[in-house]
Amino acid sequence: MFRVIRAAAAILLFLCQPLSAAVVDLAHQPVLRFVVTGDTGGTHSELREGIVAVSERVHVDGIILVGDNFYPCGISGLADPQWTKITAHFGPAHLPIYPILGNHDYGDQQERAGGYSTWGHPDSGAELQATGRIPLWRFPARNYLLRSPLADFVMLDTQPIALGFAKSIDGSATAHQEISWLTSTLDRVHSRWRIVVGHHTIYSSGIHGRKNDATQQRMRALLPLLRGEHVDLYVCGHDHDMELMGDLRRGDDPVFLVSGAGSGLDTLRPRHAAGEPPTIYPRFPANSYFGFAVLEISENRLAISFYDRSGKRTAGPFLVTKHR
Repeated sequence: MFRVIRAAAAILLFLCQPLSAAVVDLAHQPVLRFVVTGDTGGTHSELREGIVAVSERVHVDGIILVGDNFYPCGISGLADPQWTKITAHFGPAHLPIYPILGNHDYGDQQERAGGYSTWGHPDSGAELQATGRIPLWRFPARNYLLRSPLADFVMLDTQPIALGFAKSIDGSATAHQEISWLTSTLDRVHSRWRIVVGHHTIYSSGIHGRKNDATQQRMRALLPLLRGEHVDLYVCGHDHDMELMGDLRRGDDPVFLVSGAGSGLDTLRPRHAAGEPPTIYPRFPANSYFGFAVLEISENRLAISFYDRSGKRTAGPFLVTKHR
């Protein structure tokens, strides 16, 4: 009986504690440059040509993959043949890949009568276990920190937050643990630029961002934390388009980047809700196209550019600057 009570207490203690931080140190250099894309899990090669073309023109430090790495319902394990979506899609660029999970990596869970329905038999933990087994795949934990003196990328699993997980599902943290981890991690970082990377939108002119449903409201509840911790940029996917929102002169809010045009396309439409940040790119009416963003970060500026699937720059650079 004592063993049962002690085990239950240990579980309760685990659920109430913030997550430990996995840290990946980036090489210290005067400029960091990352390809940013997401929602790529439906194909093997939509962006391959373009990413290779950009990486041949300029030095690129890696690919930030913002979730929905495998459609339609994640992978079943390390032996799943869908891993060729990673090796064929990104392998030819010979760049390290830094992923996070998206809702489809969890089986596209939907809220149903106080619980969640899940498609297929996803094993989201297998994506972490693939580190060291799939070439260039760097996924040390569901939440981790890409750290450098120039910029810190806080890599966040937003699925528990967006769906309000009260308990662990498929190896996840709870929503409370995720928010505690984000808070404690932002408290500890001291680099020049602070960037948070998640899958779900906070603002977007795509289909998810326009819904303003419970999922969106849970994500927007992070805004006071992002403002208070002076986050410069929030990066996500989830909507299958590319969009930049906010004020490049930086007020209290971060700038918001959506880069989810990796394997499917959705329609962008103007938002009309009060209090939302304006769209910087694209101009409306807008046509979605397969492509990706590139972040170029130096001491005094963060530049965001957009590219199509062939590697042609379509817009930017859009600049956020710091002079202190």
